[in-house]
Amino acid sequence: MAGKTCPHCGASLPEAASFCPRCARDVHIRQAPRAPSRRWQRRLRRFGVLAALVLLAAMLYDAVTPDVYDAWGELIYTINGNDYHLAVTFRNDPTPEPEYTVQVEADGRYDRAAKLFITHVDTGVDAGQMFNQHLDSCFIQVEQPPDSPSPVTWLQPEYPGDPATEGLLLSVVSFTGQSLGPAELAWTLRMKNGDTIVLRQGLSLAPVDTLDFYPEDHAMDTIEDLQALVDQIEEEVPLPTVVNLYLPPVHYEGGLTLDGRPINLYGSVDEQNKRTAFLGPVAVTPENGGRSTVENVEFRGDGAGTGLMVEADASVKNCGFYGWDTGLLVGGVHWADPVGCWFEDNGVGFCFDSAGDYFNYSSFEGNTFLRNEIAVDLVRVPRAKEINFRNCRFSGNGGNIHNPSGYPINISYATFA
Repeated sequence: MAGKTCPHCGASLPEAASFCPRCARDVHIRQAPRAPSRRWQRRLRRFGVLAALVLLAAMLYDAVTPDVYDAWGELIYTINGNDYHLAVTFRNDPTPEPEYTVQVEADGRYDRAAKLFITHVDTGVDAGQMFNQHLDSCFIQVEQPPDSPSPVTWLQPEYPGDPATEGLLLSVVSFTGQSLGPAELAWTLRMKNGDTIVLRQGLSLAPVDTLDFYPEDHAMDTIEDLQALVDQIEEEVPLPTVVNLYLPPVHYEGGLTLDGRPINLYGSVDEQNKRTAFLGPVAVTPENGGRSTVENVEFRGDGAGTGLMVEADASVKNCGFYGWDTGLLVGGVHWADPVGCWFEDNGVGFCFDSAGDYFNYSSFEGNTFLRNEIAVDLVRVPRAKEINFRNCRFSGNGGNIHNPSGYPINISYATFA
């Protein structure tokens, strides 16, 4: 049986040898010392791996989980690297209105257009079409007092014709002087990526007093009496009280000036079909440009001057303009709309020459233009807002619509003879 040998040179060794007699090297094989085990380091490494996994899971969850945004009036929303400014408002521009107050008369009926504007954050330029590519749906809900005798109603949002001035989406909100507030409009936008955006608006209804003046109670049979009454009202009746003048069916030998505060004029007709008429020019130019109404009144001229000049946010309904250099002039910085009016034998029937940027109801429907040198003269139209001449009739005019600046108009449902 072989004995013990040297692990280095292989020479035979005595049993008790510690060194090889041939190579003189230590025959004991030594093992390298092992570092002491540190259990806390192993635990730390396991904790680090676990923390990394938790962080990764959180990132993945955030990436695939939809976000919910809830704000009043406006917010900034980022998608695909683009920052969008979202604003809800009742204005004609993207100025946010988280709270909106309307003065209401007890027997009044009102429509207001609530709008959603989308603009680029950096430039303020309309971005509605770009944003719309990411939008899946949008709807509105209105919260209001449950015991309101005349609830606020609304239409679901629709796309208007001009996103730059009417927003990406528009909803008509209707209420009366009997509606109770405050109400809250909640625009809910569902995005294609699963996000939800809620934009809220508060709608407050502020009742105002109304004063009605009738011919049986106040002298208004002559133009002198009427002007004196108007002057007295302007001096004694404070805003925001609404004033309505109900005029008798007389022909006033002269004109009228309303320049202190808004006063609404309502004409009448007698059994012989004689209507309220002014034979001189009338100017509606209240100091604050407040809302005014002129309805069922005739303006009869002798070929010179302007029948009715309006520099206010006004409604002109069922009125007649005959024999003026200009029948109806809308000027200043305001917007007024003729509806159901008659323009006959004028130099210019209806002239729009406003330097402002405010616009309102733009369907000037049901008007008749007969034998005017120019039926409609669009000198300046605020915001280049499209005017719709729905159900208007043009006949025997020297020119129908003078539009040198090419403002947008819609004559699809007008008739020309």
